[in-house]
Amino acid sequence: MTTVIKLISKSGDSYELPYDAACLSQVVKDAQPEEDGEVDDVEISKVESACLAKVVEFLKHYHEDPMTEIKTPLEDNNFEGVVKQEWYRNFVTGIDRSLLFELLMAANFMSVQPLLDLACLKVSDELMGKSPEEIRVMLNIPKMTAEEEATARREYRWIFSDESPTAPPPAAAPAPAPEG
Repeated sequence: MTTVIKLISKSGDSYELPYDAACLSQVVKDAQPEEDGEVDDVEISKVESACLAKVVEFLKHYHEDPMTEIKTPLEDNNFEGVVKQEWYRNFVTGIDRSLLFELLMAANFMSVQPLLDLACLKVSDELMGKSPEEIRVMLNIPKMTAEEEATARREYRWIFSDESPTAPPPAAAPAPAPEG
């Protein structure tokens, strides 16, 4: 007989799944008493119902068909080339961006590393090739005031330069010693 556990969302909805599948989450494992062998329900107080339902769907599927590890450096330069299993690609492709971000945060909170890796990869894939303004809008980052932008341009010149958008400037050479 398979042991079943209930995960309870922030709003009190409960989702049943095999205990072994739920144990992919370190939070679930850590919530269980060590000695009596009983399985306690676990409140996942920071995760809303719709998101927890998706997490449970992931955990159940992963238990039956584990996702191939996402290794770095990435094996390909696109999402489909890295995530070869169709179910996992579809799992994060067919959802809206806000739920994707909620999944990422839930995976982080619940310590579900494969889901965190998958969600992070999907987010990075969506950001690839976007302008800074498009990224700002996608990530819901407020627009900087003129004063904040001036400060950022002064303190982080390398970000705004055309020389190398990904690397900080080389360290300045020390000033020559005075002669004399």
